[in-house]
Amino acid sequence: AEASVVETGAGLRPAFPDNLPRLTEQGGTLFLNGLYRHGFLLAPAMAQQAADRLIPETTDENHRERQTA
Repeated sequence: AEASVVETGAGLRPAFPDNLPRLTEQGGTLFLNGLYRHGFLLAPAMAQQAADRLIPETTDENHRERQTA
């Protein structure tokens, strides 16, 4: 059978005009965008920022653990 594409969209941009990644919140949803081609290098740090935003009570504990390691 034949089908036609009605609409596509990912809701992500590969990079912002200033080429900096961002973690933003809109309407209760976190958006982590702008990692561009270096996403594989930035992903762990950005994931930590997202986790800290989602679970703020663990932020201080995680920071102490990283300092003692």
